[in-house]
Amino acid sequence: MTSRKTLVAGFTALSAAALTAGMCVNAASASPLAFAKMQAQAITQATQVADTLGAGNGGIYLERGKAVLNVTDAAAQEKAKAAGFATKLVKHSFTALTSAKNQMDTVKNVPQTSWGIDTKTNQVVVKIYDSASQATKDKVAAAAAKLGDAARVEHRSGKLATYIADGDSINNGQFTCSLGFNVTKGGQPYMLTAGHCTNEGGTWSGGDVSGAQVVQSDCPGADSGLLTRPNGTGPGAINTGQKITSAASPTVGEQIEKMGQTTGGGSGQVTSVDESVNFDVGVLNHEFGTTAHTDHGDSGGPAYDGEKGLGTLSGGDTQTSYFYPLTLELQSYGLELA
Repeated sequence: MTSRKTLVAGFTALSAAALTAGMCVNAASASPLAFAKMQAQAITQATQVADTLGAGNGGIYLERGKAVLNVTDAAAQEKAKAAGFATKLVKHSFTALTSAKNQMDTVKNVPQTSWGIDTKTNQVVVKIYDSASQATKDKVAAAAAKLGDAARVEHRSGKLATYIADGDSINNGQFTCSLGFNVTKGGQPYMLTAGHCTNEGGTWSGGDVSGAQVVQSDCPGADSGLLTRPNGTGPGAINTGQKITSAASPTVGEQIEKMGQTTGGGSGQVTSVDESVNFDVGVLNHEFGTTAHTDHGDSGGPAYDGEKGLGTLSGGDTQTSYFYPLTLELQSYGLELA
């Protein structure tokens, strides 16, 4: 999570030949931008087909940049295959997984746990950290057991933590975070970062910006924070030069890039979506989990895939980094990317 001056996507019948032509990029040799475009095309096309399958839709995920459609019955499988997609026959529809995840959301006051949808395994993955109290462990495990094979429990070592620490990115003189995306509202420039950062208040500075004030701060629940940008609009790009032109929802299996003031750039893969993460500061909803490596000070930094902005970093552990979706941040605050 570097401190970034950063800114930081009717079903049409698809023939197998047309789909193959759209996926002709060799994943092993593709440039990051070409691979990102391949993933974006796969997600769009697969989602269009999945949305026509009704109860037969088990969700989609990516495997090496190519989409796989989960299906719950033979009719849905035949339709997906006719459109040129790889399929996997699964037990639970995506609607059923969402319902199971929502049942877990009724479990309150259980810090150091999380749960979200993993379409690749067709389950809700429930994570329980060894730093949780025994009462919390028992409470969450009991709730997960009621879901049967629609859920799996993973016991994790370590502790979930929101990432805010001293560093050389945007800071208020006491805490350091990372800039996620440069944005605008009504033609005025702003900076988007994590809400658990802006909750600390103060005047923020970093790079060519000084005197930035907190406009809005939402955490827990969401994890969004909006700062003024006193010196004018910043670039709609990551500090590597990668342009960010749109916001999109993440997909399990999607390869992503991240940037932060502490760990710099890097890559990872989306492992879960719509995750409820019970940090000590409270529950953060709709997060997506990734294998990207991040650390303290990276909070608020961007996750992106090519030209698509995906989210801003909330925190994590030694195995998983969680981001809050950019689409929800833009919608909630009425923002546009710079």
